Amino acid sequence: MGFDLEAGEHGKFAVVLVHGKDWEDKNLPNPYELESQVDLLISFCSDMGLRSVVLVGHDDGGLLALRTAEKLRASRDSRKVEVKGVVLIGVSLSREVIPAFARILLHTPLRKKHMVRPLLRTEITQVINRRAWFDATKLTTDVLNLYKAPLFVEGWDEALHEVGRLSFSTVLSPKRAAELLRSVEDLPVLVVAGSEDVLVSLKSAQIMASKLVNSRLVTISGCGHLPHEECAKALLSALSPFISRLISSDDSLQRL
Repeated sequence: MGFDLEAGEHGKFAVVLVHGKDWEDKNLPNPYELESQVDLLISFCSDMGLRSVVLVGHDDGGLLALRTAEKLRASRDSRKVEVKGVVLIGVSLSREVIPAFARILLHTPLRKKHMVRPLLRTEITQVINRRAWFDATKLTTDVLNLYKAPLFVEGWDEALHEVGRLSFSTVLSPKRAAELLRSVEDLPVLVVAGSEDVLVSLKSAQIMASKLVNSRLVTISGCGHLPHEECAKALLSALSPFISRLISSDDSLQRL
């Protein structure tokens, strides 16, 4: 699990990348599975002394944030982390679109992964170009190179294979999705959607927000599926007032 922790005006900010590096003992729980990711995130908060947090998640990270909030709120541990609120960016619990690379990996044995490496690199680039971003003019050569860089790190294909293979397991049944939303329905929730997002429709975001009694929906115009990259300033303009309202003058909230 990688992270970057910095002090801010109102507390601490942590950007957390939860992953399952070095899963060598197959007898242990799969660290790429959702529940393992939840436990990793909770352990991180506890180990770092983060006693109150605002969980922010994009896409599958939103599901991770919701499940983490659900588990923390159900915990009777006196040392537990308090979730002050949740921010969901480009999140759909119905998973309307399963990435093409995930479908490929589901039917590809790991021993044959070398056969699909070039295809995966091409597929990921095409998804970024054609679907995730709305304004293709913002996709400069430098931006594209940043996306490609992780695909040349040792072990990237094994990690991507496992993530892709498990993407279908994050598709919740309507009943389970309803239970998850009910578990956080009284929490302050900010739902952020790109007006031009073709991966998660605005209608899907509106439906999810309508099921949360203490939610607010913000639509970022002229933006696709990656507001934190394509429309960062607009996203911060939406997040700042939401988080500020959760912080009183004497609150030592630490934001995650």
